[in-house]
Amino acid sequence: MSILRFPKVLIAIWVLMIALSSATTTWAETLTFQQGANGYNRAQDTSIRWGFTTNFGDTAGVDTGHAGDVGSYESWATSGGRTTVLEVGNFLQSELGTVTSGVSSPEAGPTYRYSRMFIRFRDVFGATAGQIPADADIKSATLKLYNTEDLGAEGSAGGAFKGDTVIGPGNVELDNIYAMPKLNSGTIAIYPMLHSITWGFDDGVATKGRVTAKEKRRGKVDWEQGSYCGMPDSRSAADYRTPNDGYAMAFNCGPADKGDPDLIEDPSDPNSIVHPHNYDSTHSGAVEIFQDANPGFKEFDVTGLLDFVTGDGVFITALSPTDAVPTMEVNYGNAYRSSEFGDVYDSDGNLTASGSVEDIATRPMLVIELGSSMIPGDANGDGIIDVADLGVVGANFGSTNALPGDGDFNGDGQVDVADLGIVGANWTAAASSSAALVPEPVSGVTLTVGLGYLGFRRRNINVELR
Repeated sequence: MSILRFPKVLIAIWVLMIALSSATTTWAETLTFQQGANGYNRAQDTSIRWGFTTNFGDTAGVDTGHAGDVGSYESWATSGGRTTVLEVGNFLQSELGTVTSGVSSPEAGPTYRYSRMFIRFRDVFGATAGQIPADADIKSATLKLYNTEDLGAEGSAGGAFKGDTVIGPGNVELDNIYAMPKLNSGTIAIYPMLHSITWGFDDGVATKGRVTAKEKRRGKVDWEQGSYCGMPDSRSAADYRTPNDGYAMAFNCGPADKGDPDLIEDPSDPNSIVHPHNYDSTHSGAVEIFQDANPGFKEFDVTGLLDFVTGDGVFITALSPTDAVPTMEVNYGNAYRSSEFGDVYDSDGNLTASGSVEDIATRPMLVIELGSSMIPGDANGDGIIDVADLGVVGANFGSTNALPGDGDFNGDGQVDVADLGIVGANWTAAASSSAALVPEPVSGVTLTVGLGYLGFRRRNINVELR
């Protein structure tokens, strides 16, 4: 809006500004990005999971040497896709293990699942409404994930779930003792991704650097294509089964850490990698923190990872105590509601029903606190509160989904009389002459007249980032 073409509006704004200048000043130093809230829809998260059966092939009369089998019930690298709960942890799947296709035994097993998560918030920084200026002073960044019950054996396996009973050797029916959903605790780690991954929503088999959606295909493909969960590329048929170590398998599949010894061809030359590293657990901003089993938001300080959270993403994993494996009573990790929580999709991936307000409120949040260099009322960031900032407020008066740069200085998402009061309370340019421009005292009648001038300026702006 040209501040010269609408003198009456400017006068009304000025009157309101001075009238409210004695109000308590508040400043919106904190901005929150959450999928489906305030017009933001650029969050993206997904999971990868793999299963591991110990003592593969064992029966009461057969001991195979206690080898294990990876990928027993789903793809090695699969997306939660539009699953609304993303697990991060090491979980017991069932007490029984696999003997051969369709046959289980108490001597084989237990079977474990290992779940990991990626997340990023795109288009947080920029020059459009709803974004933070690229040169803004960032004081802190917090990732908030809502802890809930894990998926349990049935929810995680989907169509591969075996049911309450299974067939054992000799066609004997056995009770299938499997894990039910529950709350969990554990040390959660957040590491920066070293390169981007493909965030797919197709149903295909996941491969290196690609996560897929919906169906959990049983493709025998490791994240590091060509290797078998940390085993060398030149494995022989005898190497097909992995060592019987449920703890080690929590680290040997999925993305590779920087410096992973399994990817070093020559131990004397750490740069002689067989496959590229995917994330960096040694990064100075890396997070490792214990989170209890209580439901609700868990907070992670990701200030040192903000460029990754808003870029290629971060990898979230769980760290079990040394040599500890999950049991029917104890898992290690958390399970979080995803950015799709509450949404319903059809078989073609089309959104058929959106999550409720309550659903959206528990989705992942990125909370960014701006530094003190941003002055309350300074919409254009030039360090003073003057007529230029007044013009910004006037141009956006009545807007919703607004940021400080739009004139929303109290953080309620709207540009209204409260923001005018903040401009008045912090006026710096020509402050000494303000008394001459507006007679005192300012009455309620004056405020009413001012609002009357502004009435025709009200409008709503719904921002959708693409």
